[in-house]
Amino acid sequence: MTVSIVITMIKVLTKLGVFKVNENDYIQRIIKGISNLLVSIAAGKNAVESCIDESTNSVVISEDKLLEIMIKRYMNEGKINEAEDMLFEEIETNRSAKNLETALYFYKELNEWDEKRLSKYNFSKREIVEGLKEVRRLYENNK
Repeated sequence: MTVSIVITMIKVLTKLGVFKVNENDYIQRIIKGISNLLVSIAAGKNAVESCIDESTNSVVISEDKLLEIMIKRYMNEGKINEAEDMLFEEIETNRSAKNLETALYFYKELNEWDEKRLSKYNFSKREIVEGLKEVRRLYENNK
């Protein structure tokens, strides 16, 4: 997804009142993420290595980014229900724009799966629709 599409999506969702976000903070996060990626590429490091604070030898990853990483991992492992549970646990406590983006990504990717593949992992198209409705409800109640 390009930056302009993400920004447009956030603007539309904000106008619809789905959630409130400080657009400048969101844009700054996107710019910072892109900058980190470019620095990583230029320095010949991967994205994880670029999260390492060399002065303290510690890895710095935001909770939102960690959620995204874990959701993608669980999806790759076929742990769809665990990914959905984790997603909702986090959204319950942190209704951030990044978590909304992760939720939309999660359901968009699952929607591309056929019913046979979904059922292999005890999931269905109906659950995708229900999950999206629940995400919407949670963000609408955040007003």
